Amino acid sequence: MSVNEILLTIKLHQQIFVDPKRIRLLKAIDETGSINQGAKLAQVSYKSAWDHLEMMDRVSPRPLLERNAGGKKGGGTRLTAYAHRLLKLYQLLEDTQNTAFEILQKEDIPLDNPLFATSLFSLQTSARNQFFGRVSELKKENGHYYVGINIAGLKTQLCACITPQSAARLQLSLDKDVMFMVKAPWIRVHKSPIDTPYNQFQAIVKSVHDHEMVIEFGKGSQATECVVGLRETGYRVGDIVYFTIDPDQIIIASLL
Repeated sequence: MSVNEILLTIKLHQQIFVDPKRIRLLKAIDETGSINQGAKLAQVSYKSAWDHLEMMDRVSPRPLLERNAGGKKGGGTRLTAYAHRLLKLYQLLEDTQNTAFEILQKEDIPLDNPLFATSLFSLQTSARNQFFGRVSELKKENGHYYVGINIAGLKTQLCACITPQSAARLQLSLDKDVMFMVKAPWIRVHKSPIDTPYNQFQAIVKSVHDHEMVIEFGKGSQATECVVGLRETGYRVGDIVYFTIDPDQIIIASLL
């Protein structure tokens, strides 16, 4: 057992349903096809195994075991589909607990924003740019929802355009925390301001590479970097630039 291991117990009707020992027993039965052999593998007595199984069966909404009658190959015991789902759920909850403990150790991660905290450890996407903000405006227009998002470091809100179905699925509301993602090629950089009604912000060039560069907006603790694809040359580190993002090319994520 590792020093940081968190033991997970699930209760139903105020009674213990599963804990690490019972999960270990179910896995052993699944592996051996036998309660007797499973008990040995899980390093518990046969009587203790039966006691655990009876207590689980007493509170479980569905059967956990299927027993096969003896035949040429002998009888046996196997887990039901519900028991297999229970094992997967338990593993998922264990992974979530471990992630939460890792987040606890990172003092620079605020714990008042579950979306921000968990996404740093759990969410990986192909979009190079991932930002966090809070919904500041919801406006339905021409069959679409225009979502205003306040972002630290930007003086004006960002605007994203999504379908009504997406807005409903994300359960968007004012002041809700959201994450939005933008692929590097979707961000356009200009050497001077352009005429556009949405999403134009000032930034500074931090680095320039062959086909992309890194720009930074905001100041001090609110400074944020993003990666953009290069469509033209002539940019140098330290240049003041203006970047724009099409509202249709912003992907929004939220916790329900």
